[in-house]
Amino acid sequence: MCFSAGASFGAATGLSIISLLSLHKASHTKKLMPLAASPLFFALQQACEGIVWITLNNGDNSSILYWCAVYGFLFCACLWWPIWIPYALNAAETVYVRKKLLFIMQCIGIISGITLFISWVPYTTGAHIINHHIDYPVTNYPFNITNTLISWLITGIIATGYCVATIMPFFISSIAYIWIIGIATSIGLAASCIFYYMALPSVWCFFAAISSVLLYFIIKKYHDNNI
Repeated sequence: MCFSAGASFGAATGLSIISLLSLHKASHTKKLMPLAASPLFFALQQACEGIVWITLNNGDNSSILYWCAVYGFLFCACLWWPIWIPYALNAAETVYVRKKLLFIMQCIGIISGITLFISWVPYTTGAHIINHHIDYPVTNYPFNITNTLISWLITGIIATGYCVATIMPFFISSIAYIWIIGIATSIGLAASCIFYYMALPSVWCFFAAISSVLLYFIIKKYHDNNI
């Protein structure tokens, strides 16, 4: 979360409640369960960042708790979401062609997620507070490559694959109104890039987490239309 520890833990609490409500609503439609659980993972990620806030504010940036929270946040941001989002939507999909497309998105997510994770996490210098936001800088990203052209090329490929895997599935899925989350996530990405580029992972994850609240209403609508 991009404001404070209290805001992060508040978001984590709210998202946990939303996920529990979504899971309850999806309990009779098992294929929706992975999708309904998504806000719970966002809650875990926000809780990790809340711990990062607390440890940084206390000047305790060398403890095991601090590094577990940093790595927990980065695990979700880098690796979890590009794999989980297409998987969850694929699990809920019933249209054969769309399932095939979502499987392709999942493969892209696996490749881009793993590449981003191994090029970012081992080289991070930790978390830093910049203008009321948290930055997770990396030394010579990606893979400590110093050639500017090659670095930009690899960065562009990884970023494109990541965005395709985390956004496009919402527009491929046949679930009614799920595309709204795709639009909200896209707007969050654009706003984060324009206004909060230095803290892009933190801020975009916040926007995405808030967007996941819509899942409850989408799952409720799906449930009501199929009973």
